Amino acid sequence: MKEDESVTLPDGRILGYAEYGDPNGKPVLFFHGWPSSRLQAAYLNDDAAKRGIRVLAPDRPGIGKSDPFPKRRFSDWPKDVAGFADALELPRFSVFGVSGGGPYTLATCSSLGERIERAAVVCGAPPLADESDRTHMHWAYRTLSGLKSVRRAALPALIPLSRWMIRRGSHRAPMSWMLKSVPKRDREAIHSGNGWDMVTRSYLVAVDNGPESMLTEGELYIEPWDFNPEDIQVPVRFWHGLADANLPCEVAKRLSQRVPKSEGCWMEGEGHYSLAVFHSTEVLDWLVSRQAEERHSSAP
Repeated sequence: MKEDESVTLPDGRILGYAEYGDPNGKPVLFFHGWPSSRLQAAYLNDDAAKRGIRVLAPDRPGIGKSDPFPKRRFSDWPKDVAGFADALELPRFSVFGVSGGGPYTLATCSSLGERIERAAVVCGAPPLADESDRTHMHWAYRTLSGLKSVRRAALPALIPLSRWMIRRGSHRAPMSWMLKSVPKRDREAIHSGNGWDMVTRSYLVAVDNGPESMLTEGELYIEPWDFNPEDIQVPVRFWHGLADANLPCEVAKRLSQRVPKSEGCWMEGEGHYSLAVFHSTEVLDWLVSRQAEERHSSAP
């Protein structure tokens, strides 16, 4: 486990990353959610190690240890991924994108398809530029996606408040009050050891650089995507909970229909956090299954 690594990209920017699992294993790039950071992938460490998987989790620009990239769009991320993979001498790899990492996963598949084995989008953010698609989002996300002036005025105050809430823990007010607004299955996931660390530890790193980095990242999700999911030729599997109260499953289903060679696993009774926490082993197994088959078929 290495959590404070970095590489220099071709344009001179620094990209921070963490590494988990088997250091000699099959490479899987983990794209974190929002608001989150490279440390979100830590919950995969033990399961990845058991499966011979090397998880590499880069911070996106302006997040954690990565230098900012002003006015970036989703389509800029694949260039950073290519530079990152080149620096680590990874000709091919798979991708695991969770929540807000979903669009970045698909953008990378659209541009770097020849280098990607498989891609998993787990409770991923679908296109949300149309306000009607935000109707069933969690109230906090829906509020922040409203007026730009409101979220830019509110976020500087919300960050120190959120730090204080996290220090008090999930079982104490006001965090315990907020958690009542998420489905029971999600509360079970958050109260688990992996779930609480996955959400809070990575979040605290994400907000270290202040509200501007969070806003730059977050506002991309409510803008039209600048790539075409229809161009993707990589095998993609979507995992999404039918009870997801953060990002609506119906919009994710419509997105999956636009991606060639994709398939969907729509999980009954699972929410947003529960899907990521309780079904990650299924995702890891699927990501390396074809590679395992190829190794087997090439054996003497």
